[in-house]
Amino acid sequence: MDSVNVRQEGVVSFSTLSLGADTRSDFPAPRFLLGQTDDQTFRLYEDVDSIQQVRFNAFTFTAYLVNAKETGHGANKFQITGNPTGVFRDAPVRVSFHVKTGSASIAGGILMPVYNATKTDLLVAEKQTEPAYVSVSGTTPVQIRLGNVADTLPLSITDVAVREDCPKCWTHITSPVNEKSPLVIDPGTSSNLPIDLFPNSIPALLQGALVVKTDVPHDTLSVTVTYHTVPGGADKKQTVLAQVRFGPGLIGLTLALCGGIVLGLSAKYLLTGKFGKSDERAIHGIVTAFVFGLIAEFVGILLTAYGNSKLVLFGLDIDPRQLFPAFILAMLVSGGPAVVSWVKDLFGKTT
Repeated sequence: MDSVNVRQEGVVSFSTLSLGADTRSDFPAPRFLLGQTDDQTFRLYEDVDSIQQVRFNAFTFTAYLVNAKETGHGANKFQITGNPTGVFRDAPVRVSFHVKTGSASIAGGILMPVYNATKTDLLVAEKQTEPAYVSVSGTTPVQIRLGNVADTLPLSITDVAVREDCPKCWTHITSPVNEKSPLVIDPGTSSNLPIDLFPNSIPALLQGALVVKTDVPHDTLSVTVTYHTVPGGADKKQTVLAQVRFGPGLIGLTLALCGGIVLGLSAKYLLTGKFGKSDERAIHGIVTAFVFGLIAEFVGILLTAYGNSKLVLFGLDIDPRQLFPAFILAMLVSGGPAVVSWVKDLFGKTT
């Protein structure tokens, strides 16, 4: 077999060891890759199940040479060793070979995988634009987008391990991807790696209680995936980072809103002696405060979570999905101008 260039990034040379005659005559796909000589006299079959990674960055496989014009005569069996040099990704390439019969040499070719076990990351992780939102009131599924560049071999992810910066914030973290249920990513495509997050409610809420900026993560997960190229590639490990922010969930957020509205109304009554306008009934003022508080929270979540807007209070870019910001927003809306003016006087002018 001739040496082959792999995208001008490396070279693979081959050595061939004859193992003698073999009685095998059946070579079904996809286990066996087929190549043949230019005159179609000889066929070369590569057994992909025999591919092994060996020391010094080499790989071996078994091949069978069959004379197409002499059916029923079995095959000649060979062990072929590939020796890569340079840095390149595992890839399918066309390799030329020669069959010598007496003084004649017949050329042929086979499309086959070649490997390079050097530490080169084969997965491309999509960059997070913002931390993933994780509710502390239940299980939250998170998807990590992983890609496989074109002109390579398929990648099979067989194991997922996660390390947390805040271990106390989690009860456990799992993924349905494993050796029995791998995630296969074809060349030139991307797939979502699913991870199920089970937060520890109170520690998780405390972790993010005072982190109000929307772009600051509450925890960063180091996700280490074990994968190999298909077929026959060596196992590789690659770590990608996933940033998350904890949220109180619907019940916690509702309690924070109600608490903020009640405190805002109480502060308004202490400052003005009224729950509403001067000629407004108290019950109407209370209902108005609750309605406007809920509307402000809904609009704040809609704009910050699904749009490009920011909610800025007192010079801080805040996340209305968090307990403390939701509480403050509800208090200011329900308290009206009187409470807002008092807060300005207390903490300084809002920018």
